[in-house]
Amino acid sequence: MEDQVKKAQKRMTEATAEMMSGWLSQMLQGMCNDPVLGELWSAMKMGNQSSRTAGIDSYQVLGLDKAVADDQVKKRYRELVVRLHPDTAGVKGTEFLFQLVTAAYQQISKDRGWR
Repeated sequence: MEDQVKKAQKRMTEATAEMMSGWLSQMLQGMCNDPVLGELWSAMKMGNQSSRTAGIDSYQVLGLDKAVADDQVKKRYRELVVRLHPDTAGVKGTEFLFQLVTAAYQQISKDRGWR
């Protein structure tokens, strides 16, 4: 009887792992196809760091040019917050990206003297 229980547990573990693997693949594929997340990921790619100091450009995180108008910065920030906020994203694991976008916006806000 104990052997049957162990076999059943093993089958359940394997089935659960297979189901989770499929779910994770679907989630990652959905994230890759999202245009906003794709832009954010592209903006975060820093290229070769050897020719400049390491760090993250707040405008690159938001996917914007430094010369963009204030209202465009705010609009882009709101768009990303809705997409990445853990309560509205519909996908687990966006917390870090949400924090990164928030920190970038706060830096831009500080640099531009917004209150």
